[in-house]
Amino acid sequence: MILNLNLSFYYSNIILIYCTYRDIKYRKISNKIVIGFLFISSLIVFTEDLGIYNNLFIFLLTKIFFLFFVFLFSLMLFCFKIIGGADGKLLIILAFLNPTKSFNFQWIFTFFFVFLFLYLLLMLVNFLLNNGLSGNNSYDMIHGLKEKLPILHKIFIILFYKFLDFSQINSYTDEKFILKSLNLFFNEKKEKFQILTQFRPPLVILILLTNNYILLNYFY
Repeated sequence: MILNLNLSFYYSNIILIYCTYRDIKYRKISNKIVIGFLFISSLIVFTEDLGIYNNLFIFLLTKIFFLFFVFLFSLMLFCFKIIGGADGKLLIILAFLNPTKSFNFQWIFTFFFVFLFLYLLLMLVNFLLNNGLSGNNSYDMIHGLKEKLPILHKIFIILFYKFLDFSQINSYTDEKFILKSLNLFFNEKKEKFQILTQFRPPLVILILLTNNYILLNYFY
């Protein structure tokens, strides 16, 4: 069991560190890489869990239950546009790789709670940098729109969206910003036309931190 925990710990970190590198440099994690990691994970899982469970059916049933719940939570986060498709696949691989000694779902709920906490903290920092220190004036621009948006919609845009200078749009090609509107907005403070984008940081870093927290607190 200790051998397996070490394998899970080191291998999951190898996966996440490599995916962090790919996500930062290329802003993309290919399906071939994910499938390769999943294949190796399956070998580690079977060498681990078959030593714990005497019944192969119980072993498979346990894994299926854990994967189902992680898939469900990941799908919810994807639908709310919190994570991307590659992030969801990594979460499923980690759920498949982490040891499962019993039907204890506490670590799954803790994982997503810690991840969402770090995500909101990251977005809060991004909001302060975007609206406070940078003088981008995004808050005033959002609330100055003529459209009557619901308050929750405005808060979501303020936290997760960013205005970029239209004149420098070419310089943002290597950054993870998604164009969310074809309209041009005029920033009166900066006296520049801007476009509305959604900031998508490399969330695999948050997944890396959360996964290590779970492994060290629930499996060691």
